[in-house]
Amino acid sequence: MSRRIHCLWKGVGIRCYDLTRSPDHCGECGNACAPGIACQSSQCQQYRCKGALTFKALPEIPTRPPDDDSGEFRSSYRPVLGDFDRDGILDFAGVPGINAPLGLLLGKGDGTFQGHPIASAFVSAWTAAAADLNGDGWLDLATIASDQAQVTVRLGNGDPATLFETAIAYPTPLAPYDWNAPYNLVLADLDDDGYVDMVASGLDVVAPGKQRLILWRGSASGELAEFGRIPVGSSGGLLVAADWNRDGALDLLFGSSTLRMVLGRGDGTFDNEIACALALGSGLSGNVLADFDRDQKLDLAARVTGIFLGMNGCNFTTLVSITDWGDTPEWGGWPYDSVGVADFNGDGQADLVTTSSGPDAKMAVYLGDGRGGFAAPLALPGVWSQMDGVYLMGDLNNDTRLDLIITRSDGWQVLLNTCP
Repeated sequence: MSRRIHCLWKGVGIRCYDLTRSPDHCGECGNACAPGIACQSSQCQQYRCKGALTFKALPEIPTRPPDDDSGEFRSSYRPVLGDFDRDGILDFAGVPGINAPLGLLLGKGDGTFQGHPIASAFVSAWTAAAADLNGDGWLDLATIASDQAQVTVRLGNGDPATLFETAIAYPTPLAPYDWNAPYNLVLADLDDDGYVDMVASGLDVVAPGKQRLILWRGSASGELAEFGRIPVGSSGGLLVAADWNRDGALDLLFGSSTLRMVLGRGDGTFDNEIACALALGSGLSGNVLADFDRDQKLDLAARVTGIFLGMNGCNFTTLVSITDWGDTPEWGGWPYDSVGVADFNGDGQADLVTTSSGPDAKMAVYLGDGRGGFAAPLALPGVWSQMDGVYLMGDLNNDTRLDLIITRSDGWQVLLNTCP
């Protein structure tokens, strides 16, 4: 039987199980191993690079015909990685091919994928999230469709041939057919009962111009019941469940132009919204939270402003200056579209991956030193003029190195980590 320990901080998850082997709490509450990386003896079994970080770009996975000039971005998804068929190889939920519906790309173990369409899935879905909602050991899939005011949940049924064919729709009071339709989704245990809950954000159709967070409570069966509607000033592109104030209860952090939050009470209810005087870059993947200086406090990487350390209440005490960050002449004078975080070289420190848009679009990795500092950017190979800037990080070919999947306006592309 697994061991349950209450976690007093690190709000990736409140309950901790089996700290020796659990990939979600490897040796420490909230110390999640990256997707595809196993936890053994309280250590994430990731390869430690012995030389410079290098990547190999695989051929692009197209999601629309070359002559399609409609402007519809078939790759405009926030996909999710997971071993959905439980074969020990990472898969991801996205678009499996040209003009295809939302589906699974089942990993082959070499960084390439086999398309597996999902019946009746919306091609205009914005966001996907995965978790085991009913405790049966199979990952379940939740998606938001931008053209319908609902969240759709598909339970993993244990049969790889018919994965996610049965869908359960959860209506929302959020506006469809709009860029402000529900597009953010979080799965987390918000009330500390051991079951995964769900949060969606978007524009309130009943009160025009108003934003709202919608909460559903999880259960042992995987069915969800709505139990909260929180009016907020702006839900924006950021939505994260994390223990911001380190009281053992998950909080919700969100926002577009500024950072906002509602602090959790540990029972699925929340205090009044707090608006911080901290500028964020807009966009679905413009900001990330992580502990960059290992002081057991969350730090913030904002795509336009920079790296903030020393979280203190609603504010941070330190803004870190990093080479070529944000709007710089060296990178074409364009700010970053997106920022992602992972430990790419396996040294145990959080690194950053970024993209800048515009005529001189680039993509780079900043290696962290564990003290809040970062090395000069390492430009990644490739032509990045069509990037959408959403990243997936995980071990795609079972070599214990972290690889990258990035979105382009016309498809997906895999970058395999080839560091020595």
